[in-house]
Amino acid sequence: MTVCKWKHLGKGVKIYDDHLSVFLKPEQIFIGDYSRLDASIRIEGGLGVTIGERVHISMGSRLNIGGGELIFGAHSGCSDNVIIATGNPDISYLLISAAEAPEDCHVIKRRTIIGEYVVIFAGAIICPGVTIGDGAIVGAGAVVTKDVAPWSIVAGNPAHPIGRRELIVRN
Repeated sequence: MTVCKWKHLGKGVKIYDDHLSVFLKPEQIFIGDYSRLDASIRIEGGLGVTIGERVHISMGSRLNIGGGELIFGAHSGCSDNVIIATGNPDISYLLISAAEAPEDCHVIKRRTIIGEYVVIFAGAIICPGVTIGDGAIVGAGAVVTKDVAPWSIVAGNPAHPIGRRELIVRN
């Protein structure tokens, strides 16, 4: 495993083929116990990333794009190639390239929250500042531009409610 100076790396964390992944500002990244991070992911520390316990981040996913703050709740996960953004350029300015001089970069950084027990399916995009409520499901390829209510199922572009999550409790 590549040596990173994590904010916190919980016990039992599995990071597969970490040499194929990118961790920017790992000192801002908190990973809870028993979480699993697959190969070829990118996590930007930005203003802070908190990944709860037993979270699964699947291959090719990119988290905290834009450098804001991301909270990813416990027992949640995302499938392949999910993008979770936390910031974007302020388009009211003419200069929007990250290659501009620092004084000319105007990035709006937000807090994006993924609740507990959330499932985000392949290729979904979560926009900056969105909160996905506990137990919600985001369909494959969905573009989430607004908050998602707890235990709801959303799909489409833009994402819209298509149902409610029903739980089967086994004894």
